[in-house]
Amino acid sequence: MKTIKSKLLINLFFFLLLGSSGIVIIDIINLNRQNYSLNAQSKLIETQYKNNYKNFKVMTHEFSLMFQNNKQLTDLLFEVNGANTQEKELLRKQIYTLLLKDFQRLQKIGISQIHFYAKDNSSFLRMKHSEIYEDTNLTLKTDVIRTNTNQTIQEGYKISKYASGVKFSYPLFDKYHQYISGIEITYATTSMMQNMLTEFTYDLHILVANHLLDERHRQCEINKKCEQGWESPAYHIDSTTHKIVRIMNLYHTLKEPELQKKIAKKLQAKSLFSLPVVHNYTDLVITFLPLQNISGEPSDIYLVAYTQSDYLSELILENKYLLILFFSFLLLTFIFISYILISRDKFEQLALYDNVTGLANRSLFLIELNNDLKKATRYEHKLALLFIDLDGFKAVNDTYGHQIGDELLQYCASSFSRDVRSSDMVARIGGDEFVIILNNIEQNDISISVANKIIRNISKKIYIHHHEIQIGASIGVAIYPEHAHNEENLIKLADDMMYQSKKNGKNRVTIFEKL
Repeated sequence: MKTIKSKLLINLFFFLLLGSSGIVIIDIINLNRQNYSLNAQSKLIETQYKNNYKNFKVMTHEFSLMFQNNKQLTDLLFEVNGANTQEKELLRKQIYTLLLKDFQRLQKIGISQIHFYAKDNSSFLRMKHSEIYEDTNLTLKTDVIRTNTNQTIQEGYKISKYASGVKFSYPLFDKYHQYISGIEITYATTSMMQNMLTEFTYDLHILVANHLLDERHRQCEINKKCEQGWESPAYHIDSTTHKIVRIMNLYHTLKEPELQKKIAKKLQAKSLFSLPVVHNYTDLVITFLPLQNISGEPSDIYLVAYTQSDYLSELILENKYLLILFFSFLLLTFIFISYILISRDKFEQLALYDNVTGLANRSLFLIELNNDLKKATRYEHKLALLFIDLDGFKAVNDTYGHQIGDELLQYCASSFSRDVRSSDMVARIGGDEFVIILNNIEQNDISISVANKIIRNISKKIYIHHHEIQIGASIGVAIYPEHAHNEENLIKLADDMMYQSKKNGKNRVTIFEKL
């Protein structure tokens, strides 16, 4: 039978295993809740952007119709297609003068550039806040390359030398519905940012992959038109598109290798995602929203939003409380089960074991004898039962007292246990009465030999607390199945043989013999 120590160790191992599993499960639950929160934040930023984008689209469509319905403008654009260089310069000035007031009004609502293209897709006129219509670079090949060669409406985000932002491209037609010009209306990124800023937004900026920037942009750090990306060295930030960050030293937090690896891996997917960042006890969520380019495809341009998230700190706090609650429950359960095990072991000890010698008592002896008889029957083995009564024990108990008597019983129990095999059983069933079950014996003489050995060892002088004690043992032996076929008869025969030993002079062994 397992000792209470081994039971407690098994119990402890089980609860450590349960605790480890619990931590993993709680972490999985917490991760799922965090991912749900981050996905919700991503969708919120995406929705804000789409709503703004929708407003830009509606407004710029109205502006394109305004230009289309301006007969004087369409007549001038029609003339551009057959004009020489000198005539184009004159027409460019006339169109600029015609649209100047409208453009100044449109600038106030966020439009940063209106760009006209001729029928052959060459750049004709760019109206922007920092330059007049004269532009010596208009004829440069690198500036006249267009994506809208199919003369259809196109939209998206575009990075250029002159104006970066949400750009919409529309074809213009003459009164015969023949294509005469293309117009690109660019909505300033700064206006889009202002519309998306909330009290919970710490920063918004546009992150552009380095390979999308021309030589002029690669030198932009010198003229302070852009800066190295915080989130990834492979990207640059357009410095005109973000507000002053209100979080001190955030730059250094974003340079942590683990965070940059995670960002770089997700940027490769060109899809919407959010990541948590805990900085100086401030909980932030970084959302990366890929912007489609002018041809409607995902690009290496991201709108990056830093927003406050109280939910993350609450989630961390809830996770701590959940762990504390879980381990408190686990500890209480462990204590309760350990108490049950200890109590059950004590009750079992009291019910099945002798409290003086620690040997099995009568109840456990009867249970074990029944089991051993069944095994002996199944395997056709012999079993010997030795019934032992101590000679002279009562005189020792009366002379020296119960304490010496108890210690003498303990000495006898140890002596009997040493004289038999570990597979045999020694039990105390009365005051000075013991029984021994010898399992699987081949010859009856073996039981006689064991009994004589017990008598010899117990008859030696015993010293307890400086008292010299001399006792003996009367033993009766009965063999199963030779002498009896059940435990009741076997016990009775062994008991009778023990009394026969006492009658014959004590301190001897008597085995039952059939008449």
